[in-house]
Amino acid sequence: MNRNELELMRLLHGELPEEQARELRARMERDPALAGEYSRLQRSWEGLSLPPSAPVPPGFAQRVAARARAASADTTGLSWSTAPVWVRAAAAAALVLGTALGAGVGGSWPTQETPAEEVQATDEELSEVDGSLAESYWTAIEDLEP
Repeated sequence: MNRNELELMRLLHGELPEEQARELRARMERDPALAGEYSRLQRSWEGLSLPPSAPVPPGFAQRVAARARAASADTTGLSWSTAPVWVRAAAAAALVLGTALGAGVGGSWPTQETPAEEVQATDEELSEVDGSLAESYWTAIEDLEP
């Protein structure tokens, strides 16, 4: 995929910043080959639309409601209230033991202090980041191209 195709696809999907979109449209007015490539991509994109959905079969809502009523009447499913006492006690003990073990292991890990200068630099770097997720994606794609 060449750079022109990439920019045309971004324009087609509405992912180009306004200034770049204006410049690309102006280039398309001057270059009929570029305009033809854009119209080819546009026709391909519009041809990808899904077909209209099929109508719902007659009686579908009644069948779904009947199954829901039958499923709610069936009380043989799993439930904590129907579980034996020993199962509930074992689950509670496992929860307490896991919490205690996790707190013990978590408290024994050494913490690493981050100097304030590094945190400040990180905040400054983050404030310089501008653009959308789509912009970051396309920039990464451009960087991968030979």
